[in-house]
Amino acid sequence: MNLWSPWMDPASNSMRGVSPERYALAAGPEGEYFTLGEDDSIKIVRSARDAFTFSTHEKAVATARSMAAVLRRPVDVIKLL
Repeated sequence: MNLWSPWMDPASNSMRGVSPERYALAAGPEGEYFTLGEDDSIKIVRSARDAFTFSTHEKAVATARSMAAVLRRPVDVIKLL
């Protein structure tokens, strides 16, 4: 059986693979990020570890555009390493 996952490197001979891409939305220039609170409200956190993450760049950009329209300011998409 040959199973392939997007985070696995099919060209590699090892089974360790590569990390899946993750994106977060920056809340400002001070290293703050957006996340969802327990009541589904938008909160600001200081750590990328606590940020809400997206698994695709397209979804992160679409959400950033929607939030920018509501907040009336740019919202940056950050690729997490």
